[in-house]
This record gives sequence, C-alpha cells and structure tokens, in this order.
Amino acid sequence: MANIEVAEETDAELRGGEIRALRARIKQMEQEIVGLRAERFVPEIPEAKESAAERAIAGFFDQPLVMLFIADLVEGRFLKVNQKVCEVLGYSEKEILESSFLDRVHPDDHRKTMHEMERLAAGEQSVGFRNRHRDADGNYRVFDWTSTVDAGRELCYAMAIEVVES
Repeated sequence: MANIEVAEETDAELRGGEIRALRARIKQMEQEIVGLRAERFVPEIPEAKESAAERAIAGFFDQPLVMLFIADLVEGRFLKVNQKVCEVLGYSEKEILESSFLDRVHPDDHRKTMHEMERLAAGEQSVGFRNRHRDADGNYRVFDWTSTVDAGRELCYAMAIEVVES
C-alpha cells in the first residue's frame, strides 16, 4: 500500500507541476492576446503632431511673396517674422526679434510710425502706411504696410511690400 500512495503522490506532483506550467502559459497567452487586441483596435496616438490647420498656417506664413510680421504693440517688438523679412533686411530672425522695431525705423519717420501704432492700438486698420527701415548694410528702404490688430491681445498682424522707386 505504501508503494501505491507514493506513486499517487508522484503522479499528483507531476500533474500539479504540469498544471502550474499550463496555467502560467495560459496567463502569458492571455496577456499576449490582450496586447494584440489593443494594437488592433486602439489606434496609435501620434506624438504631438501638428494639425493640418497648423501646417497650413505655417506654410502660409513662410511663403516668400511678402514680408509678414506679428508684433507686440505694447512692447514694440516683433514676435514673429517670415524668412522674406530676413532676406530683404539682411538681419537674422534672432536680431530682428531681439530689438525694438523702432530701432530700425528712419528717425524722420518715428513720429508718424508712433501715430500709426496708436491708431492700430485703438482698433483701426492701416492700409498703405509708408515708412523707411534700415537694412543690415545701413541703407534705408521704403515699405508700404498693411496692418490690423487683435486688440484683445494687443498683437499687430502686418505685411509689408518694398517700394522700389524708379
């Protein structure tokens, strides 16, 4: 009888070990299935990709036809300029953004430029405003400006076209 009991215990241990191994394998397979379901049914979330609208705005802002500016009327600084501004004036974007925009306005045009900024700050639009800006070579160039303001945020959106006199 002792031999039968030992044999039954050995069979039970073997079966118990097999059962534990099978349970572990089943648990592993269940986890793999859950992972597969998640990959199949849950779309991958893109990492901080910009929207189509943001790409369109960036593309428009960087178009090379005219000089585009966003300025802070309170601080008197440009917050953003497109590449065309840098090409025409010969300054790096960093140089333009780090200084007051009046720093480059011809001294004789300061008063009328300040008046135009006051008009913008009052919510008026500016069309055909003309003044002179110094380029990186020290020459003054004439620009026609069209500007509008977001009074709530005190931001000015402007475009300028160089006036080439013949």
